[in-house]
Amino acid sequence: MTYETRQAYSEICMVLEYMPSEYVKKIPKKVIELFQTEKLENYDVNINKTNPIDKNYLSKKAMIIIAMLNYQYWCPNKKVKDDLYKQYLSNNEKYQKEIEEKYNVDNIFKNRQKLIQDENVNENTISIIEYKESFFTILFKKIKSLFKKHK
Repeated sequence: MTYETRQAYSEICMVLEYMPSEYVKKIPKKVIELFQTEKLENYDVNINKTNPIDKNYLSKKAMIIIAMLNYQYWCPNKKVKDDLYKQYLSNNEKYQKEIEEKYNVDNIFKNRQKLIQDENVNENTISIIEYKESFFTILFKKIKSLFKKHK
């Protein structure tokens, strides 16, 4: 079991301590025992009871587990459960589209090609620029050279 999962179990145990007993009783004892036995003992969970659960900065895994508990055990009826299922599917589809756009092979190569083209343009502009001394710099050097000759 990963460290993040055990950390999430610690957070879940703390959330369950603050929840009303009628919600905790709906969860099977084996599931609660799993959370208790696999949690990190030395992990300090900071939960503010007055804040809503989504404002307590719980880990992503803990929030996923809470969503699963809500769907599996706390939904009051079939209609709410179906609506929640549709929302989860919609969120998953949005997430999959984001992943697909972010890691699309065509886009990666397009972005790489664009970067290479930008580098070529920058190199060309740098090579075109010439350095020319200003009139005053040339005049100053001439006057300076006159003084050096007379010494």
